[in-house]
Amino acid sequence: MDNQVEKISSRQFQLLVLFFAIGSSILLTPPALINASLQDGWISGIIGVALGLSVIYIYVSLIKLNPGLSWFSILEKAFGTLVGRVISIFYFLFLFFLTCEVLSNLGDFMVTQIMVETPKMYIHMLFLIPVAYGVKQGIEVIARSAEVIYPTFIILLVFLVIFLIPEGQLVNLEPILGEGMKPVVKGALSTLTVPYMEMFALILISTYVVEQTKIGKSFLVGGLAGGIILISLTFLIILVLGYSFSSHLPYPTYVLAKKINIADFLQRVEVVAAAVWIMSLFFKVLICFYSTVYGLGEILHVKNHTVLIFPLLVPILYFSVTIYPDIAFFTMFVNEVILSYTLLFGLFIPLLGLFSLKIKNKLHSKQSA
Repeated sequence: MDNQVEKISSRQFQLLVLFFAIGSSILLTPPALINASLQDGWISGIIGVALGLSVIYIYVSLIKLNPGLSWFSILEKAFGTLVGRVISIFYFLFLFFLTCEVLSNLGDFMVTQIMVETPKMYIHMLFLIPVAYGVKQGIEVIARSAEVIYPTFIILLVFLVIFLIPEGQLVNLEPILGEGMKPVVKGALSTLTVPYMEMFALILISTYVVEQTKIGKSFLVGGLAGGIILISLTFLIILVLGYSFSSHLPYPTYVLAKKINIADFLQRVEVVAAAVWIMSLFFKVLICFYSTVYGLGEILHVKNHTVLIFPLLVPILYFSVTIYPDIAFFTMFVNEVILSYTLLFGLFIPLLGLFSLKIKNKLHSKQSA
């Protein structure tokens, strides 16, 4: 994990952004949109993605103002060494619990839908083994793995979309804006929160990109592509299942895949949908855990970050089970808590840091003149 040795291309960075955007959002975003704005959930998704791209633009601006600097170095530059170090510690904790959260999303899905008799702890353990190995190999190996997995991911996703469209009924989309704009805007906030205001984690790996001038485009294109996939899935859920039925389902996308029926021969292919989610979840956990290890290494000034993998692996395994014990608790947590602290770390502090850096740059320019 040496920043001077490992390098990734702008395309690889774009794919990491895409997988991060889909990640756990493929499980959480569609039901959140439908519960908030009913049949207009897909419209909420469009607004949420537009707002999310604005947040990404803030992150890109921070990267361009500080080329080659890590996120924690940017914080210290913007807020001063002492305050920046304190804020960095809170960001590390955010990344730590975000890793636990995404891992818990996977466990909840597996024990409620597929492996109902398997303890959640063992699923997390099995999943963390390749994650820890990937983090140990470094960001270059992670990025190359994303390139290898991407074609399979897209093929499976297109397969789902093509065979689900004939099952849809346009009447399920009516009435458009029947409840007004208020629930639509409320639903858009859920998309803005997850995944876009969590994407500051990608600033930590942006320093590895060889073509620094292309980071902005890669960041925005990856975020847009991920948003389009989330909007498309939400649209398909409403089109095929209807909002009244899907709003009562914890994982409507999984139930959606059960609707595929080709000549009464090809049926029950929901395992394809599960494969798509596990791929995207795997890379989001990888990125979150990598950012957590990297962040702690930056705070402690540890040159070899890999020595921190195992000490962090054990508490992540423990907290992923204890903090989010089941899907009901997690849903309550998302609805009542997650928006507030994600707004703070994903929007307000980066925005304040951007203003601070621009003011400092202007003052420095005047003094130089």
